[in-house]
Amino acid sequence: MAEPEREAVVARMRHLAEAIRYHNHLYYDLDQPEITDAEYDQLVQELERLERLYPEWKLPDSPLTSVGGQAQEGFVPVRFAQPVLSLMNLHDRDELEEFVRRMESEANGAAAFCAELKIDGLSVILFYEQGRFVRAATRGDGLVGEDVTANVATISELPLRLREPVTMEVRGEVYLARSRFRALNAEREAAGLPRLANPRNAAAGSLRQLDPEITRERRLSLFVYEIRSASEPVRFQHQALQRLSALGFPVEPHWQRCQGVDSLWAYVTRWQNQREELDFETDGLVFKLDDLDLARRLGNTQKAPRWAMAFKFPPEEALTQIRRIVLSVGRTGTLTPTAELEPVRLAGTQVSRASLHNADIIAALDVREGDFVYVRKAGEIIPEVVRVEFSLRPEGTRPFVFPERCPVCGGEVRRVPGEAAYRCLNGMACPAQIRESLIHFGSRAAMDIEGLGEKTVDLLLAQGMVHDVSDLYQLKAEALAALPRFGPVLAQKLVANIAASKERPLSRLIFALGIRFVGEKVAQVLARHFQHMDRLAAASREELTAVPEIGDKIAESVRQFFEEPRNRAVLEKLKGYGLRMDEPAEAVPAAAPLAGQVLVVTGTLSHFSRREAEEAIVRAGGEVSSSVSRRTTAVVAGEKPGSKLERARELGVPVWSEAEFLRRLRGTTGA
Repeated sequence: MAEPEREAVVARMRHLAEAIRYHNHLYYDLDQPEITDAEYDQLVQELERLERLYPEWKLPDSPLTSVGGQAQEGFVPVRFAQPVLSLMNLHDRDELEEFVRRMESEANGAAAFCAELKIDGLSVILFYEQGRFVRAATRGDGLVGEDVTANVATISELPLRLREPVTMEVRGEVYLARSRFRALNAEREAAGLPRLANPRNAAAGSLRQLDPEITRERRLSLFVYEIRSASEPVRFQHQALQRLSALGFPVEPHWQRCQGVDSLWAYVTRWQNQREELDFETDGLVFKLDDLDLARRLGNTQKAPRWAMAFKFPPEEALTQIRRIVLSVGRTGTLTPTAELEPVRLAGTQVSRASLHNADIIAALDVREGDFVYVRKAGEIIPEVVRVEFSLRPEGTRPFVFPERCPVCGGEVRRVPGEAAYRCLNGMACPAQIRESLIHFGSRAAMDIEGLGEKTVDLLLAQGMVHDVSDLYQLKAEALAALPRFGPVLAQKLVANIAASKERPLSRLIFALGIRFVGEKVAQVLARHFQHMDRLAAASREELTAVPEIGDKIAESVRQFFEEPRNRAVLEKLKGYGLRMDEPAEAVPAAAPLAGQVLVVTGTLSHFSRREAEEAIVRAGGEVSSSVSRRTTAVVAGEKPGSKLERARELGVPVWSEAEFLRRLRGTTGA
């Protein structure tokens, strides 16, 4: 192959690998998927095909060789004796037939399978000693997970003592029942809190709470489906399920022992039609070789077993007509298009609105008002338009054009160069942006004002009691108590919560202001560097880009925010109401062991979580960076360090083991 062609193939492999890593992070670590399972599978299948065709160019850190997640900060890491694997996917009958043929060839004849429903939740590993529950861990990256023992112990179905004194390690899935999900959202709406997006993300977020009482309140559920190790192993998977049930574990009851493609396909057809009757989310089925001795001989790839596959249900689609395309205005002024539809039944629910995402998507699909379109639920969650049925297009339709004026405030609308977004430039003078900025300001990661949810914000705006975030601090309990849904108790509680938010750190306030591209981590970097809001507000673009981790885009956004007179006026009012505007630097002795040193932490450490290691560096006088550069003093590398280690070696930056890091923290450099 010619060099340009080779470069094109390698570039495509790198692009696919980065996309898969990005979506792995969203799904496994943040529980916030952006694409459907089918779209994710297309990325994986293309990379698999290229790696088969050109094995000599396979990336050394290909995401197809790992599960996808990683242990999160705030939880103690748990290292597994044997990897916790993911599953490869089947999508149609042809692929299922090929899998069955392969297994029958390995079995030298007929092969039996155990067919099970695939629960859409969060995978957990449970450890028992002499029949007593002792530990639970998330899957993490398959080698190291998170210790969530206290949280899992709050699940009522979990047996704390088994019916026999056995020592074993089992795997299951924590999920949130659909009925509980609906009840939980009703409770949150009544309390003025935002709705949870979907059961899977709600379950994962609940299990990763640092406070087990929050997990207990969510009332999660559990199914167990695999014996990973036991003093008395079983021979067949269907016997494993029976054994788990006999010991007291909750086992999903609709599993079935099947033989041959026709039997398996009948199982597919049944549950593709009946899954909406279940009280839990399922995005497919799992087919496992029933003979576990043969399964052990077949073994695994680096990522998945060779003897088991997941059959993924195709996203359900429905044909309907667009009544009109409407625009909503977000916190930063972005105009987001949504199609209002003739109501249609989709994946068990009635759908009347579907996302069109942005101007580029509308143009690519050529979506118009009056069109007949196919809609589906992205990730079986958010309805979206996927294509137009041009054969049904009515005469006289016109391409959709974004307006020159904001549909809410009438302010100027302009498309951001290099982006798909159209944006209202009227800032805090736009009521829609005010609403979203108030909701963001009071959110948990920002000023954490409990009770300031969407309904409360809408009520305050409708009553003319707030016009920007600073007005929250002049609200009086007496005035609030007279409003609908309020009374003296709730009014006093909200006022008290608003007052308590004045003591939030400067980094929280910076994040709460809603500056474009300034997330929680960037807000912390800015607060730590400038230490006072006035210094940040006065910083030039050059001073901002001189801060590690602050690039041109963030610097420009920060400058634009503080140059806007309305934003400066709001800041002055917040200052007048007594909000904390400074972040005093911790006193660090000149002789501190890491004084003046810039460190990057990568990989999994055994003595620290990532956050604990970074806090230890700061206490010892050092500075933490998230990227490796020539100003980096050293990289602290734990297990599975990834690309940062390679970058350090390229630049000749010293690499410290965890043992060396501990010695440096203690102020010693010898062994």
